[in-house]
Amino acid sequence: MNYVDKTGDEMRTILMITLLITTVWCTDSLSTKNPGLAMGSQAPRCFAKTIGGKDFFLSRHVGPRARNELKGPVVFSFFTTSCLPCRKEIPFLHALKEEYPELSIYLVNVGEDPETVQSYVDKMNYTLPVLLDRYGKISDNYSAKVTPTLIVINRAGAIEFYKQGFTDADTSTIMELFKQLTTD
Repeated sequence: MNYVDKTGDEMRTILMITLLITTVWCTDSLSTKNPGLAMGSQAPRCFAKTIGGKDFFLSRHVGPRARNELKGPVVFSFFTTSCLPCRKEIPFLHALKEEYPELSIYLVNVGEDPETVQSYVDKMNYTLPVLLDRYGKISDNYSAKVTPTLIVINRAGAIEFYKQGFTDADTSTIMELFKQLTTD
């Protein structure tokens, strides 16, 4: 009986050590994996359909092959219809679009069907163009793991700003960034 008790205690100890090592390893892997996009790095290529069915190519707006009539900074705000912080960020972006019309601001819906998105956009009276990322490919490429995620791409096609989440304290930072982008 004493032998069985020792074996059980040893097994529990081994199990606890294994669990501890696995937890530490997984936590470390998650914290360093996909920390966002590095400032100054080239924005990943991007193609999407708008909610109206038109094609959107990022390369037409930024970088060396951008079309003159479209060239300028691009802002992506990744959102879902159930995201409460998005309901604060999107109206704020609407107001900034009026102040900085030269910026191309796009709402990027992640993972929802077009009918749901259209109904939501109509209900909320959003007028910014909406790109559909129904299968999450764009959000994966842009490390947009939570909504909202705001990404600003400069005229050259480099990541200028990357931020996940939204609070009222973010408004001054975003306003200053938009001002800087339009005066460069």
